[in-house]
Amino acid sequence: MSVERLEVTSADIARIAGVQPTAVSNWRRRYEDFPGPVGGTDRSPRFDLTEVEAWLRRQGKATAVPAAQRLWQAFDAVRGEMAPEDALALVGLLLLHQWRNPGARLPAAPDAVAGLLEQAEHEFLSDRATGAGVADLVARLPDAELGPRQLALLGEAERAAAEDGPEETFRLLCERFLDEGPRAGFTATRPELADLMVHLAGEQATGTVLDPACGSGTILLAAAARGPRRLQGQEIQPSLARLAALRLAFRRAGDGSSRRTSFDVHTGDFLRRSAYRPGRADAVICYPPFAERNWGHEELAHDPDWIYGLPPRAESELAWVQRALAHAAPGAPVVMMLPPGVAFRPSGRRIRTALLRHGALRAVISLPTGFAAHYALALQIWVLRRPAEGEAVPEHLLLIDSAHEYGPGVTVDGRRVCARIAELWTEYEAGPESFTERPGVARAVRLIDLLDGEADLTPARHLPLPAQPDALAEQLKAVRADFERALHALNRAVPDALDLPEEAGGTVGAEEPEERRIVSLNDLIKRGTVHWRRPTSVAGRPSETDSGSGPGSGTGAGSATGDRARYLTAEDILLSRAASDTGPPPGDPLSNAPVRAGDVLIPVLAGRLAARVATEEDAGAYLTPGVHLVRTLEPELLDPWYLAGCLSGGSGGNHRLTGTSSSGSSSSRTDPRRIRIPLLPIERQRMYGAAFRRYAEFARILRTAHDLGQALARYSTDSIAAALTPAAGELSPTP
Repeated sequence: MSVERLEVTSADIARIAGVQPTAVSNWRRRYEDFPGPVGGTDRSPRFDLTEVEAWLRRQGKATAVPAAQRLWQAFDAVRGEMAPEDALALVGLLLLHQWRNPGARLPAAPDAVAGLLEQAEHEFLSDRATGAGVADLVARLPDAELGPRQLALLGEAERAAAEDGPEETFRLLCERFLDEGPRAGFTATRPELADLMVHLAGEQATGTVLDPACGSGTILLAAAARGPRRLQGQEIQPSLARLAALRLAFRRAGDGSSRRTSFDVHTGDFLRRSAYRPGRADAVICYPPFAERNWGHEELAHDPDWIYGLPPRAESELAWVQRALAHAAPGAPVVMMLPPGVAFRPSGRRIRTALLRHGALRAVISLPTGFAAHYALALQIWVLRRPAEGEAVPEHLLLIDSAHEYGPGVTVDGRRVCARIAELWTEYEAGPESFTERPGVARAVRLIDLLDGEADLTPARHLPLPAQPDALAEQLKAVRADFERALHALNRAVPDALDLPEEAGGTVGAEEPEERRIVSLNDLIKRGTVHWRRPTSVAGRPSETDSGSGPGSGTGAGSATGDRARYLTAEDILLSRAASDTGPPPGDPLSNAPVRAGDVLIPVLAGRLAARVATEEDAGAYLTPGVHLVRTLEPELLDPWYLAGCLSGGSGGNHRLTGTSSSGSSSSRTDPRRIRIPLLPIERQRMYGAAFRRYAEFARILRTAHDLGQALARYSTDSIAAALTPAAGELSPTP
């Protein structure tokens, strides 16, 4: 096949060459032989990658672009012409064909390429292991016009497969796409959580496994590792369902344990019209969508599956729970990821009570905050079982709180969390009556104790931590010492009434008019004096895989075994604290490079404009989407501390937000490029910058003292309460 032109943007060139985007703009102005644009617009031109690589080699600036990176560039370029999931399906069909037919190559003529893809579709469907739903999905694949970008994508896929193999190439491309974070109607989840959910389903996950909200197939892939007889999936978005089917086809073709497994994936709304007959699945495992308003409350009001009660309009998750139970065979497990509100909302009390009374609910497991999602929720795993006729109702419910030891800023060890949950579940399954309680962590609670007025099943409510007076006394002593040191440091840091540089005459603006030029930050960006960046997504945050048509996750796909990275949030900037969030490193660290000491960090949303200069402690952390980064590229022209002080100073700090969009709350959206700055001589900037720095340090110490004072009050109260709490065994029953 002839090589089609692969286009890249200035930002792409910067990433390839390892420079700032402003350097590429400078190259275009300085070098007459720099390649001209071949597409795009005047504001966002696109260049031929082959020409750019040749120019970089002539300049001694280039490094070899890996085939996988070239494939990603081609995939990124085609997004404007077709849905990314459909582009993935196009690549997947080609690579699956080449995997099954070693030596097969793309022909040169576009018509012949179309014929090869038709052959690949036929091969895909001719596998007797695929069901009727897969055939329907392929039939619904939009006819892709094989233009230059589509042909370039297929060509780069073939070249990447020559280096890494077809299966590995497709796996890496899918993972990188899923790493981009949540999209509408699509939630990411971690692979170890999918493995855990399959483990909780037990040995029955080797029969027919159903995921009725399968997304791109992550949970089904985890189940495939056990070699089940059949995998069944349903997904409301056809493009995601196709992706799931292709990933399962690769898995089946390449893994001996999966070769005897047949699979089928349908598209459609599972609540309104299930593609599978009820009561047949040996295990149902899924991560359903949350908080659906239009789930069919009126039209499904008389549905026979609501044996535990009609789900209220605001309880779509309980509709999913009952539909999943109805599709499980009698005695079969159902494992679901759910939001914490399902366990305690008053509107769901009647159904929760019925689930307990009938013995359908076996365990509720709280996960650490943010571990299973991109938002700050401690999601839960519910382990259910469809009651079999004549089966005794269990007397206990297992409650696990895996989040109690992971406070703010504590890195969550995903493998350790999942292994611990699996261990506790295995012990409980062996004998609920003999299960050993772990105070604050896990307990087998009697059902009769849960059937109170609210039927609140939140694990933390039923897992009180034991009183530990000695430990509290040590904590109180340590916090008191820290608080006293903070007060001493605060006393030393209190600034003078107006701590201005003496050289400035004690008056801001005392410079001669010719020394005070007013420029916008955008002017400095265009001149290359500063670099401005705001990450568009938290690429690589926990979002490795997906869980179907759920809400927006973690937490996607960072590697389950990779190192954890620190992330600075907008709140960290406002509170002058260290990075409080963690996650896998970005999938593309060039587009979200780590922070350097001296970078100016600005929250996107704030009640008033604020800026902070990154310290050595911040260096190496990554930014979440809520933070702008401004980096001084010419330190002899602009001092970072002076810049941060001008950005966050109270005088005019409010009017600098003028022109930004407001959500109607007390926070406004900041665009720092519009802000105007007095550009003083560098010596005077550094004098003012030193003053800004002293006030910033005072504010940091003041916040530290405040936080420690709050902790001191809390530990003091806890110590008094612990002294009044009877030790275990001293409690007498209430008469």
